[in-house]
Amino acid sequence: MSPPPAPRPTPAATAPTAARSGDAAAGNPEQRVRALLSQLPLFASLSESELAQLAAATQRRSLAPAETIVRRGERCSAMYFVIYGSVQLVYNAASGSERTVRLLAAGASFGEAALFSGREHIVTATALADTLVLQVSEAAIRQLVAGNNQVAQRLIARLSEQLYMAIADFGAFTTHSGPQRLIGYLLRESTASAGLPFTLDVSKRTIASRLNLTPAHFSRILHDLSERGLIRVNGREILVLDEPGLRDYHLSA
Repeated sequence: MSPPPAPRPTPAATAPTAARSGDAAAGNPEQRVRALLSQLPLFASLSESELAQLAAATQRRSLAPAETIVRRGERCSAMYFVIYGSVQLVYNAASGSERTVRLLAAGASFGEAALFSGREHIVTATALADTLVLQVSEAAIRQLVAGNNQVAQRLIARLSEQLYMAIADFGAFTTHSGPQRLIGYLLRESTASAGLPFTLDVSKRTIASRLNLTPAHFSRILHDLSERGLIRVNGREILVLDEPGLRDYHLSA
């Protein structure tokens, strides 16, 4: 079972590459929303008339860092798409503890599981940076899925991927040690940056929560790996110095 996925955009998350420029360049507000929707992979096959209908049922939400989008326990009445920025999904336990369960970048979505199951939001969604989210109404999503087979299949694939990753997370959290989870994250980030130094997109506290580690435990592991000469840490910048050694340590940690 693989360690938890790194909080880095998935391939689908990089799709709206011109989101900011397109958002500024389009005409009236509905045209801007239509242009942004057309860049999302889920709606790539829609006709102009379908996009127009969807845009009419879509709300643009510009969010500042730390601004809440939805709260745990609220009824889910829409599906949300991140156009730019970053969103954190946090599970708040009755005991008061909380854990980051997903970090979302441009192109990602949330709310679909609660929407189609008819349940309340199980997580709280908060912006981590200046963020633009499109909020598409439940009625519009249901109507589109009922009448468009391609969208329905893409949505099934999206939900299946989320389920797959949730199971992978559960396996990693229950079978991998804290050092193994963090090393797996570092190896993925290093591979994505072609072995060059990489900068953490979010705070260390947020990444620690995503990996089901306390901030203190996260820091101790980083310090230990640095002492072993496996990585170099400079603030949020990290460089893997010895990838083979890090992989060997991952097996034994």
